[in-house]
Order: sequence, then structure tokens, then C-alpha cells
Amino acid sequence: MRIVTYNIHNWQTADNRPNLALVADVLHAAQADVVGLNEVYYPRHVEGADGLALATLADRLGMHFVFGPTQGWPVQEAMPAAKGNALFSRWPIIASAAHHLIPKEAEGEQVLTGTEPRGLLEARILLPGNATFTVYVTQLDATDEEARLVQLRAARTWLGRDRHRPHIVMGDFNAISLCDYEGQPEAYAALDGFDKGQNLKAGAKGPRVIAQMEKAGYTDVYSLFGSRGQRTHLPAEQPIRIDYLFASQPLVPMVKGCEIWQEMEGQTASDHRPVVAEIEIGYY
Repeated sequence: MRIVTYNIHNWQTADNRPNLALVADVLHAAQADVVGLNEVYYPRHVEGADGLALATLADRLGMHFVFGPTQGWPVQEAMPAAKGNALFSRWPIIASAAHHLIPKEAEGEQVLTGTEPRGLLEARILLPGNATFTVYVTQLDATDEEARLVQLRAARTWLGRDRHRPHIVMGDFNAISLCDYEGQPEAYAALDGFDKGQNLKAGAKGPRVIAQMEKAGYTDVYSLFGSRGQRTHLPAEQPIRIDYLFASQPLVPMVKGCEIWQEMEGQTASDHRPVVAEIEIGYY
């Protein structure tokens, strides 16, 4: 099974051209079986689509899909599409739920204010042999580490139900892993040259989101197989990895590889690169 996480930049390339055909080409080349998408608008028509963009992409890939809204749902006349996460699967998706990552304090006040709503898309896939596999797709806040930590705590209330089963959590976490900078203080210092570098370095306390995922028992799959100094976020001159595939502990022995997908020249579809993991889940 090949699992891909991919931020598709609101159906646009980095220079704001329609990217549906390019996204389809990338996912075909990556031989994807299960795909988590971030920054998806649905329902939306885009150039090159026979109908709605998400349905057209799923049809071209020969996959089932579900959409998990994070904002603008239900769709109103003034907002003709909702934004959120999506999941594609080569196999049937038998259940799904969109969880909103907006925790409440005891008195009912929202903990997060002034941040873009985020969500966690949960889906259960029916594999051959009637085995099931649960996948979670999310995108955390892009502006503040404290907001990301609050959202992650909310997500873990849902993730905890599957702690003893093989599952994967993937998406654009908008956070860096300190393991990418071990022994490379100059690379870490160079983040200051990026306009979002201070956000990623997260002040005096430093980056904590990825460490919290690991503390919760998840393994950053790329850290097992990939090399340092690679990027998934293309706008920065410095290599920045903010897109992740996290395997639950029961799934880790089944992971056989992970890479950041490198598109052919001229085929870059988004301002992110996809991350691809190879998993032998033994469903036959």
C-alpha cells in the first residue's frame, strides 16, 4: 500500500495556475493507493475538470473519496465552496467523520480566537479480505505554535480511540521537527531568513508539536527512511519539512519506506511536495 499526504494549495500551482491535471499526474506517478489532501475547496469547479474538481480528480485516479470541511460548511450562497481536507482510497471508504479542532473551556468559551478553523478527517477503509484500516488527515494552524498545540490536544481525543490498532495520521502540520536540525545549528539558524521562520522556531520554548506527536506514541515515518535537508514546503529557500506521515506503534513494523516525492521538471503542482510511504499491511 502506498500512502501519500499532499497539500494541493487550493487547486492552484505556486504561481496561481489551475493544477488539477498536474496533481493527477503526480499522484499517478507516485502510484498512490491512499491519499490525504490539504487545502481543498469543495464543491468547486476548476479549469480542466469535467465536473466538480474533487470528484473529477477521484475519477481520474480510480478512487473513492470523502471530504472533511473545516470552514464554510454548510456551503452558503455567499461562499460557494467549503475549505478542508479530503481522503482518496483505491478501496471503499465505509465510514468517515469530520472533527472540528476547536476545544472549549469549562465555561463554554473558545480556547482559540483569531485563528483559521482546522479539522481532523477520520475515515475507515475496507481492504481486501474484509480488514479495515483507519486514516486521519489534518492541517494545523499556520500562524502560531500554541494554536497548533491546542488543536493537537483536541485531535488526540479522537486519535486515542485507535491507539492499539494500526492507523496513520497525516497532513500539513505547519511545524518543524528538531530531528531535521540535529548537528546542523547553521541550518536551524537559517530559518530566520524565511518570513515564517520565527513562527516555525516558536520562540523561547521552541518547536513542540512534532515532539508531542512522538510522545503520544507516533513515529514520524520519514525520520526512519529519509535524509535531512529535504523540503516539502517550496516557497522557502531553506529546506523546510512540515508535511508528515505518522504511524501508530502497531503500524510501524509494517512501514517499508518513505520519501518526499520529487516531481519531474515543469511538473510541480503545488507549493508543497507530497510525502509517500510504502506499507505492507498484510490484508490478504
